[in-house]
Amino acid sequence: MEIKDVKALDDLGILDGINEVIATTEKDGVMNAAPLGIIRDGDNLTIRLFAGSKTFGNILATGWFVANVTHDAWIFAETALGDAPEGSFEIRHGHPTLKDAESWAYFTCEPMRSDIIITQAQFVEGELLRRDFRAFNRGSNLVVECAIAATRYIALRADSYYDEIHKMHRIINRCGGPREKEAMDRLMDRLDRYLHI
Repeated sequence: MEIKDVKALDDLGILDGINEVIATTEKDGVMNAAPLGIIRDGDNLTIRLFAGSKTFGNILATGWFVANVTHDAWIFAETALGDAPEGSFEIRHGHPTLKDAESWAYFTCEPMRSDIIITQAQFVEGELLRRDFRAFNRGSNLVVECAIAATRYIALRADSYYDEIHKMHRIINRCGGPREKEAMDRLMDRLDRYLHI
């Protein structure tokens, strides 16, 4: 179902509050995917970007991003500190999207150069690909939280994020399934590599 009305963002799964999505961007023919929070307050949409990230550089250069809604916590962990695996992308309506997304939404925006950017985003179009119903899993949700905390730790070097990750890791090992545990192990490996650089 193709959607072009900002009021129909509900149908795409982008609701009031902070929506954690995987942003796909492209610059010079190279696609990138990374977690991104879209803050929605009615029709008002904003995003927060950290200078130095690929996502920030790509959006600064092109003025657009695609928000991919997915319930797969593994992809959040995978793209938080690294690249999406080969074969993860699919071009839809001329935009790079995640192949396995439940929905996607194309936005334009005008970020400014500084350390942390909060910018308005304008919804252009989107598509509902499938509805994914499932029960809440604490482990899955915490993998997403850890992925976000890891990107903030790398950007801001605040030890509180690192401590938070370790606390959540214990809960993921207790509550998560095999995919969530693998995602967390891979995220911790990447975080350890960053700490040794």
